[in-house]
Parts: sequence; structure tokens; C-alpha cells
Amino acid sequence: MKKIIVINQDKCIGCNTCPLLDPDVFELDQTSYKAKVKQQPDPISDNTKNTISSCPVGAISIEEVIEDEKTSA
Repeated sequence: MKKIIVINQDKCIGCNTCPLLDPDVFELDQTSYKAKVKQQPDPISDNTKNTISSCPVGAISIEEVIEDEKTSA
């Protein structure tokens, strides 16, 4: 199982908190003006976890996914 960061675009208000706190992982989409994951970190650092918990609307989560051998090669 691999952990990935997921942003619920319906909840995101585009406040720019996550890109300010962790610019290596998050950025603001210039079209939708909502947060997006710039690069999935592996592993997910404590700083990124703190950034996720700082989201004022709880739009960011960590989810476990099953790695497909075909896509992870």
C-alpha cells in the first residue's frame, strides 16, 4: 500500500495556505485557483502532515492506494 495526498476540489476554497506552508508539495492551480499536488512526496514528511492539518476546510487528506505492478514499474 502506498500513501498519497488527495485534495477534494469541491471543498478547497483556494486560500493558498498549503502552497505557502509546503511549496515543494502543493501549488495553486492558475486556472481553477484551487490547490493541487505539485509532486507526491514519498514518504510524506511531518511538515506535509502539518500542512494538511492546517487546511481550514479539511480539503486535504492522505489515502492509501494499492500499487499496480504495471503502473509502478
